Parts: sequence; structure tokens; C-alpha cells
Amino acid sequence: MYDFTGRNVVITGGAGGIGEACAKAFAGAGASVFLLDWSQASLDAAMERLAGAGTVRPMQIDVTDRPALDAVFDEIAAAGGTDVLVATAAIVKTGLILDFEPDTWSRILDVNLTGTFHCAQLAGRQMVAKGRGRIVTVSSVNGQIANTGRGAYSCTKGGVDMLTRLLAAELGDKGITANAVAPVPVDTPMVLQVHGPKDRALWEAQIPAKRYARPEEVADAVQFLASDRAGYINGHILNVDGGFMASGVLLR
Repeated sequence: MYDFTGRNVVITGGAGGIGEACAKAFAGAGASVFLLDWSQASLDAAMERLAGAGTVRPMQIDVTDRPALDAVFDEIAAAGGTDVLVATAAIVKTGLILDFEPDTWSRILDVNLTGTFHCAQLAGRQMVAKGRGRIVTVSSVNGQIANTGRGAYSCTKGGVDMLTRLLAAELGDKGITANAVAPVPVDTPMVLQVHGPKDRALWEAQIPAKRYARPEEVADAVQFLASDRAGYINGHILNVDGGFMASGVLLR
């Protein structure tokens, strides 16, 4: 059991899936959680599900809106500043690269990569002032290998991996670590929107664990990387993948 009593944990994309699982885990460990999401309706629903979990404060925000983010992080600074940032906010659309709409490409990059940069920069500045902090980004195995049809999503996750390493390199001497978790598909509403039965069968055939990850399993890895126990782990991309990246062709 981890103890985050007295810590402020900021979670983007927090109103569902991995983000909500992280919120539940951190709030249950005594943290004050700031739950950021673009959808007020999703935040309202998440807050109902998180009732009784601990201290959770919902904040409606689009991570691509820098002026609004500045204001949100000013509020967080007034509450003591960010101790842990968990950047999960992301969107996805499948499609072959030659057919991908440029506007869709730009929007996915804005949310998944630039949005992560905005939050990491603002949170990182607060951590530098405090002399310590943990940044955990949520990447994907799609950022490491070219699974077809993942378009801009894969490119953004590769970018998130490098951003994480850059943060680790530049902030490591300031008491701050930056690491990423990189899961295979996770049973979340976002994945269910784009993965039909054929997609699931293809993935499960190549994952040694023969199933998708659960949000709680990813949250466990995030919480470890954010804990004092992981103080000397920095710039690492932790695959939460049931053995997917370690395997080749699986002959069942």
C-alpha cells in the first residue's frame, strides 16, 4: 500500500479508463486528486463512481487550451502545487496513413503530444519550485512498433516517449523523475470505440497473456512510478503489456 498523504496529484484525461483508475488509486492512498478532463458530463459521471474514494476535485479543461491550463495550474499552485502529474489525456482514430485526414492528424497531435507537453511544463515548473516531483505519462506499445492502421496515434505516443526521456534528462537533478507506462490495448471506453471483435482477436492472438490490460493494472504501475520507492527510476518506458513486446510469433 502506498501513502500519498499530503501530495497533490494532477491527472489529465481523468474521467474514465486509466485516468479514473489512477484517481481512485491515488485518492485511496491519501492524495488530493485534481481530476482534469475536457467533458463536464464525463467528469460528473466519474465523480459519482469515485464517491467515497477520497479527495477528488474535478476540473473541466481541454489540454490543448494553454491559457485555460495556465489558469487551472494557478489554482493548483494556490493549493500547494503539483507533486505528481499523470498525463493520460489522449484521443485516437484508426486509419491507414495515406488516407488520414490532415485535420484529424493535427487534432490528435495537439491533444496527445502537445497537450502532454503543456501539462508537463506547467506541472514541472511547480515541481522545480518544490524541489521534488513525479511525472508519469501514459504512452503505448504503439509508440514503439508500427502497428498498421494506428495513424497519428502511434506517432504521438512515440513523441510522448521522447518527451518523457527529455523531461527525465533535464529535470533529474532537480529532484524530479519522469517515466512512462506503455500498455497494450486496455479495456476502456476509448478502446472499445475503435476495437471490434476482429481487432480484439488479432491483439489477443499476439499477447502472451491472451487478454487486454485492465485499467487498474496500469494504475498500479503508475502509482509505483509516482512513489518514493521508484525514486531512482528515471526516463524509463515501462511496458504494461502481458509480454507483448517481449514476444514474436506465437504458435498457440
